[in-house]
Amino acid sequence: IKDGCSYLAPNFLKTISLFVAGLISFELLHTQNDVKWMEIAEASMKEMETCAAHAPSNYKHKLLLLQAEYAFLSGEDNDAARLYDSAIKIAEDNGFIQDQALAYERAGVFHLKQGNTFRASHYYGQAHNAYLKLGAEKKASHLRLQCPF
Repeated sequence: IKDGCSYLAPNFLKTISLFVAGLISFELLHTQNDVKWMEIAEASMKEMETCAAHAPSNYKHKLLLLQAEYAFLSGEDNDAARLYDSAIKIAEDNGFIQDQALAYERAGVFHLKQGNTFRASHYYGQAHNAYLKLGAEKKASHLRLQCPF
């Protein structure tokens, strides 16, 4: 995280780890108010900004998803909803079905926690379809069994 973004192979694994660390940290912040998770999440967003500046078609949707998670955590509901939708669209436009599915799923979590089961159901259903399109049948089945859609 500290070295900046190297977006050429084999360091592309670093950016995936960075992205996942950010998502995990934001999720943990919903239940644990520990400063270390916020530091990791913010560092991940900052580094993803660098990656997105160098290779937007590969990283912009990841940055938007991290920003959506930050807005969700901060109670900025309108911004969060807009950022989730932007992440979904840009991931689709650039052929990142796996990230589109993840963004749909996280948007479903967001809307469910907001008490909007109708919208949550829509996003979970779209995540389910995207996971099936990706060939992730077990993940799609998990969503079907665990989420309200």
